[in-house]
Amino acid sequence: MKKLHISALLAISMLSACTAASSNGNLEYAVTENTRAIRQLQAQVANVQPAQADSWSQIQALRQEMAVLRGALDNLQNSTAHLGGIPQLGNILARHDRALRLIETQLAMDLQLDNQSVNPMIGQGQVPTEKTNTETITTPTPTNKPSENPAVNPNVATDTAQALYDSGIDSFNNRDYQKSLNAFKDFTKVYTSHKLISNAWFWQGECQYQLKNYAAAALAYEKVIAQFPNSNKAPACYLKQALSFMELKKKDAAKQRLNELITIYPKAAEAKRAKQILTTL
Repeated sequence: MKKLHISALLAISMLSACTAASSNGNLEYAVTENTRAIRQLQAQVANVQPAQADSWSQIQALRQEMAVLRGALDNLQNSTAHLGGIPQLGNILARHDRALRLIETQLAMDLQLDNQSVNPMIGQGQVPTEKTNTETITTPTPTNKPSENPAVNPNVATDTAQALYDSGIDSFNNRDYQKSLNAFKDFTKVYTSHKLISNAWFWQGECQYQLKNYAAAALAYEKVIAQFPNSNKAPACYLKQALSFMELKKKDAAKQRLNELITIYPKAAEAKRAKQILTTL
């Protein structure tokens, strides 16, 4: 009985020792895992801190650049205040660009305007269209026939004609020559007595010339030469028709037109241009 008791005590002691050993092993494992996790977090924090420092440095640099740009913009606003500010300056540049392009096409000169990277929309300034008051015609203006329908407001027809004409100019400015040609064809068909009829024929010729339809261009220019000799577009039509003849390999006809231009409109800018061209023929 005494031996059995001793054996039981030994078994209990061994079980307690095993349990204690097992508890100590789990605790050591947990401590080891926590230590490893802490080291991983420390490594991640060490990597994050330099990145945050770089981002902060970049933000500060961007803030400084923005401050410089704001200062430059304020200086620009102040320097252009007497012209009406940046938007008005854009309008002025757009008008000058429009005038230069008009000279370029009428005198058949390459002013290399597209190489100057001029943005006609700068400051939201729209390129102005060619309005009636910039294209006065010295010939007597025929009066439009009265409307057969008394309910029709004649001002509506006038506005429609001007809108159609302006749409043709806008399309030409945007280099959409076919769309511009269609607008001016419609204009010359519908508004045969309008004060801008000779101008519309001229722009038909310009569209055809840009589309390299030189025979059709020569015919459109001829309309102005024959029917509207006092139009402000007549000298340009003489010049551009001569250039159309040159493209068609008709140098004799071109020379004749250039000489006529010089004789009839000696003070016109197109006449000076004609003299220059004649020296090359």
